[in-house]
Amino acid sequence: MTRNDNPHGGSGPGAELPKFSVNVVPTDQLRHEELATVLNLYRRGQITPLIFGDGNKPEAAIIPFAAFVRLMKYDHAAHVHAEADFQAELSHRIQESDASGEAGMTVEELAESLGPLGQQWADDHRAAQQKKRHE
Repeated sequence: MTRNDNPHGGSGPGAELPKFSVNVVPTDQLRHEELATVLNLYRRGQITPLIFGDGNKPEAAIIPFAAFVRLMKYDHAAHVHAEADFQAELSHRIQESDASGEAGMTVEELAESLGPLGQQWADDHRAAQQKKRHE
């Protein structure tokens, strides 16, 4: 099966994946022997994932732990970069709003206008404010 689906929605780091082939092991056929074989391959330095799912649809993968750590570091770095971009844009918009002297929007409304990361920030900010009021 050739796959080029991107679980990250087609944007951000890794948006363009090369086409690649996978063999999907149906979950009802996954046995201890396959896991032991894959683990032995990983111990010898191989990195081929064990992909399983149902209906020939990949749903999960078993990968070497070192590959998992690399993915976590990559995702964290991408998040930090996105957060820095978001904070810079938020600061820029606040400065523009302050300079104009016009009545503007709340910081939460401003954050929400910046997309999903801004929406998350606004939700977290509101939750923190409510928690402070109830303490």
